[in-house]
Amino acid sequence: MIRALTTSTPGSHPLRHVSLDRLTCLLRHWTWADEARGRFEQELSDVEDDSTLVADRPFGALHHWSALLCALSEVALDDGLLSRARRKALLDDIESSLPRLRESRKLLISIPHSFEKRPMVIDLTRNSDAVERMRRIHQAFGQALSEEEALRELASLDPD
Repeated sequence: MIRALTTSTPGSHPLRHVSLDRLTCLLRHWTWADEARGRFEQELSDVEDDSTLVADRPFGALHHWSALLCALSEVALDDGLLSRARRKALLDDIESSLPRLRESRKLLISIPHSFEKRPMVIDLTRNSDAVERMRRIHQAFGQALSEEEALRELASLDPD
């Protein structure tokens, strides 16, 4: 069974040659993204639909989640985090989401000199397509990393 899982078609097991240290870093960042997503989803459920809502809460969690998804998306595009089939299925979502994800990352790591004008984040949450794209990307990264972790655990049990 282990051999069947590890001898798949080319491109279907992109993390096979990733070092354990690199896999650990990827899992750590996905775990942080998952925690931020959970905070965003919880805080969003507590917010009333108010177009005058200030962008700090729950949107700090949204920016945190977005920034981490941005980093993982860039890895997926550059280093092959996803299988070819999974990458092909998500490519439109990733490419459509990356500009906004990068803006969120920039908001977290750069402190502007003044409050910059930008669209209200509440508008993004009303755009269910954007949030659903983020959820699909998030889920795909989690599945890819979980599958690799399971394959390595199975391989460690193989006496050969």
